[in-house]
Amino acid sequence: MTTDSVAVKSIRVLMVDDHELMRQAYGMLLNTDPDIQIVGFAGDGQEALGMVDRLNPTVVIMDGRMPRLDGVSASRIIREKHPDMAIVLLSAFDDDEFVREFLKGDVKGKAYLLKQSLESLADLVQAVKDVSEGKTYLASEIVAKLAGTQNKVESQFLSELTEREREVLDCMARGHSNAAIAEDLFIQPRTVERHIGSIFGKMRLQPQPKAHARVQAVLAFLHDTGRLKEGQRAAAKQAEDQAAGRSPDADQPAYLRHVKQMTQSS
Repeated sequence: MTTDSVAVKSIRVLMVDDHELMRQAYGMLLNTDPDIQIVGFAGDGQEALGMVDRLNPTVVIMDGRMPRLDGVSASRIIREKHPDMAIVLLSAFDDDEFVREFLKGDVKGKAYLLKQSLESLADLVQAVKDVSEGKTYLASEIVAKLAGTQNKVESQFLSELTEREREVLDCMARGHSNAAIAEDLFIQPRTVERHIGSIFGKMRLQPQPKAHARVQAVLAFLHDTGRLKEGQRAAAKQAEDQAAGRSPDADQPAYLRHVKQMTQSS
């Protein structure tokens, strides 16, 4: 236990945005959380690169479009040099190419949020905390876009899966790690890995990191089973409840929460 009057905050955040008012406002609000400390501000991606090396933040919150160096390009450079550094892309743009370019490589510790759909500071705080733990956090609109733009052969691969592969994929969609899947299904972890490899093969994905393939598999599964739409309806209802001052449904199934927040496991 620290004897200091002010507790040390565990999540160090670098705020990057070319609009000074925006970065200062977000920074001031985030600093009110007991776990988050804003350690610096940068006006563009190029400035952020130097500050990352100097300040060693836990999380970098990055605007999408900025002069000199945009957020996606800066994020790529940062992750090449600091693979474990978490990135939150806070953008006004949701075009497919921009999203997919950001998600290239290891998706652990990445979040993609849309400025126009942030309902409260709590959404940004949750994204910061999730990526600091190595999780992936995607705005519901981004999840829907990724699922909607899947190649037809990818989005209809469910019929090719064996019953056991479906069970494994269902566990993946509920956020279970490989070890948890093995325990739930009473099989060996290596068997789980073989099933997941077979699932990826049946999706006919281009070669890519396992973490990214896992996200794509879960999205396709939720889409094919109708759970993605159910999750979107639940999210809309939750927003209506919050606007009306009603308590959100705390008993929401795990896979619906998992639509917005997918824990990547190996």
